[in-house]
Parts: sequence; structure tokens; C-alpha cells
Amino acid sequence: MKYHILIVDDEPPARKLLMDYVSKLADLELVGLCSNGEEALGVLKKYPVDILLLDIRMPLMTGMDLLNEISNKPLTIFVTAYEEYAVKGYELDVIDYLMKPVSFERFKKAIEKAIEYLSVQITTKPAKETTDYFFIKTDTRIVKIRYEEVQAIEAQREYIKIITPNRKVMSLISLTNVAHGLPENFVRIHRSFIINMSQIDEVQSNEILIGKSYYPISRNYREAFFKKLEERRL
Repeated sequence: MKYHILIVDDEPPARKLLMDYVSKLADLELVGLCSNGEEALGVLKKYPVDILLLDIRMPLMTGMDLLNEISNKPLTIFVTAYEEYAVKGYELDVIDYLMKPVSFERFKKAIEKAIEYLSVQITTKPAKETTDYFFIKTDTRIVKIRYEEVQAIEAQREYIKIITPNRKVMSLISLTNVAHGLPENFVRIHRSFIINMSQIDEVQSNEILIGKSYYPISRNYREAFFKKLEERRL
């Protein structure tokens, strides 16, 4: 299987180096080589992209600006000379952070990590089936979890934590990837939290109570959450 990769960097030498690295890995197929965010948006609209190699400091549109423009984000690896962006990168579900100049070994390690994310996908029900559970990998085990028992899913950097009344399950997968496969009663309320609406006990102004835990509602997700909540009110 080939994983489609897009390179976005305003520096020609950096683009060429990354292109050479991509050509050395049989699992990768280069779909685009862009010098700015606008070009990248055009490619992303036309072609499926699994992995995005993204510079941060670019003219007109930064790498972070680009990510905020993309609704269905590919797995993203920041490639930059500025270490101070590392924490912000994790907040945006960035899978890894490469410092320039990038060695091939470090590049290969980041790609292997991304492919691991892509290969360990949460198994969800097809639209016409009635499956009420999913399987997810955690360490060396594959665990079965029923949708109805999930209270919340929390992002913890490159991992997620699935929270139920009786256990917490960790898995190496991003919250964004998980969100795409969940039933409609699961809703994102914060960059770090997805909650199961059927498990809600109380909703306050900026918090949701589920069991004994409170989960914050962030400004970016507030409108969508309350719209969905309104649909279920008597």
C-alpha cells in the first residue's frame, strides 16, 4: 500500500531534500510539492493526502494557518527551524516535529510513526450494519469496547484515552482520526475532548458533567455542541 504525501515548504533546498527522502521510502508516493499554503490547499482539494510535511514560517499563510483552513486534516509532520512551535503543534494534532536540517534517519522515524497511525485505525460499523462496538489497539492487545459505555475520549499528545465507567484505554492514534469514525451521538467539545451525548448528566455554561468528571466546552466547539443539544431537548 502506498501512502500519499504532500510537501509544503517555501525554501527550495528544503523541498528538494524532503523529496529525495520521500523517494527512498517504498511506502510513500509524492502527490505534490508546494511552496506556499495556497498551492497546498489546491492540491488537497484535488488529491487524497495521507501525510503532510509542513513548514511553519511561510509568507502570506503560515503552516498553522493552513491547518486551520483544512477541515479533514491529513496526518501532519511539522518541518521547521523553530523549536518553540512544538507545543502548539501537538495542540493541532500534529504527529511529529522535525527540526531543520533534517537527517534521513529522523525523517524515516517520523514517517514510520505516521504510518503506524494510519495502519492502526479504529474499526467502526458500516452505515447499514447494527454493530454496537469497535476494536482498538492498545500496546500489544486489541480491545473490544461498546459505544454505549464510552463516556469521553481525551487527546494526550499522540495518544488518546477512552474513558468508560470501569476502565481507561490508551491507544496510539489521533483524536481527529477517531472523530471521523464515531456515531453521531459523539461530539467534539474541545480540541482535547470528544464526549458521548447519551452519557451526559448535566450541562452547565462551559462544562459538561458525565459521571463524576467535568469536561470543558471550548469556544471553537460551543456553537456546534449546543446546536446538537437543542435538537434533543423536549
